[in-house]
Parts: sequence; structure tokens; C-alpha cells
Amino acid sequence: MAGYDNADGPAGLVIRLIDTAVKALDEMSDAAGEIAPDVGTLTDTLVAAQRIADRASQDLQRLSQKLAAQ
Repeated sequence: MAGYDNADGPAGLVIRLIDTAVKALDEMSDAAGEIAPDVGTLTDTLVAAQRIADRASQDLQRLSQKLAAQ
């Protein structure tokens, strides 16, 4: 892995990466909610994916907060 300079050190870099993942998961969940009525028989699968994304986002947010508190 290449080295990265970050003013907040390694913890800041990890927090930023986690926050980026949270944002992407939230966007995926929002998009899933918007298109759910249009996917027909795949709605159940899409809703399951949305729930997984929501849980993962919440878990990552807690992890980021825990890391920031250290």
C-alpha cells in the first residue's frame, strides 16, 4: 500500500475512508428506495440489499465515532 499524508494522521485517514463508505452506502440505500417500485419481482431482493446497506452504514458510523473518540 502506498503511503498517504494526512494532517490527522492514520486515524484521520481511516475515519475518512469509513465516512466515504458510509456515504456510498447511504446513496445506494436512497437509490434502492427510489427504484423499488420499478423492479417488479426483484423488489424483495432490492429491499434486502437496502436493509443490509443501512445496517452496514450504521455499524460503520459507530466504528468511526469510536475511532474518533480514541
